[in-house]
Amino acid sequence: MQQQNLDNVFNFILNPKYRWFYHLFFWLIVFSVDISTINVFSSDNDTGYIIIILLLEMLIVYFNIYFLFRKYLVKGKVYKYVFFTFLTILIYISINHIFFYENGAIEVINDKNNEKHMATVITSLIAFSFRMFSIIGTAVGIKFFKRYFIEQKKTYAIKQDSLENELQYLKNQINPHFLFNSLNNIYILSKKKPKETSDSILLLSDLLRYQLYDCTKNNILLSEEIAYLRNFLKLETLRKSKSNTSLIITGEAQHVLVAPFIFMPFVENAIKFSAQTKNPSIEIKFDIKDSFINFNIENNKSQTNFVSKNSGIGLKNVKRRLDILYPNTHKLTITDSKNNFKLHLKLNINSNE
Repeated sequence: MQQQNLDNVFNFILNPKYRWFYHLFFWLIVFSVDISTINVFSSDNDTGYIIIILLLEMLIVYFNIYFLFRKYLVKGKVYKYVFFTFLTILIYISINHIFFYENGAIEVINDKNNEKHMATVITSLIAFSFRMFSIIGTAVGIKFFKRYFIEQKKTYAIKQDSLENELQYLKNQINPHFLFNSLNNIYILSKKKPKETSDSILLLSDLLRYQLYDCTKNNILLSEEIAYLRNFLKLETLRKSKSNTSLIITGEAQHVLVAPFIFMPFVENAIKFSAQTKNPSIEIKFDIKDSFINFNIENNKSQTNFVSKNSGIGLKNVKRRLDILYPNTHKLTITDSKNNFKLHLKLNINSNE
């Protein structure tokens, strides 16, 4: 949220529509500094001279940021950039000296016959040089900041596009994987319990409708995701009547948003390994409180069948999606023993809004 607000501020500041205002504001500040600097060395305030110097400063600054900056500094030709920058500043100092002293554009406090005249000239030239360096440095610094922000924004956009494409690819992997398993289950059911095949096909159609139409958004209601899991477990129960499966919900799920299919691969994984035992047992719990979802799933499994942490498309898929969708805002813990497999996932509810 803070990053988004910061981006909005930068987008407003760098909006081309307001560029004239920022330039005007910058040069008004420079103009006020010019008046203050010249007043230090002059007993009179010649507005015409100040305007001429201001126009000269504008010419040098815009020549620097729109030509020298692009032609040399951006391309890494630092020495050439520094050389031409110093050259333009020397030209600025020379013109300043001509107008300030030679032509008497401003009456100098110290008389020319005064022995302190030379010291005054040197001091004023140093002051004008420092001022020009400051103006160019500020302008180039702003240019660098603008360029950096724009480049970061482009990089971020490319990264987001890449992540969205990867997420879509991962999400698309789930559908055929789920459909393959479901059709296989219905085929087995048609052999064992042909009368219940029609019910399983109806459940499958509801599940597919949810996948195709209801969960096309980036976030969905947790209550809808849980309803989807209930239907999926019903379909599994039709195939395996001996399966002991429980789904426990604690807390309110109606207004909680989550990424779709985050929990489904874990359920599929539990069913897969529990099915290899004589008495399949799966316990699924959702505990919603404060700003977190605690998801726990536990299943029995065969002693000879250890579950690799990277096994199957489902687990690898969901781990990658968690890393993308909930970076640093989720915690996944897996405990794999000979007879039991436990998984705990803690999600920050607010992280995906």
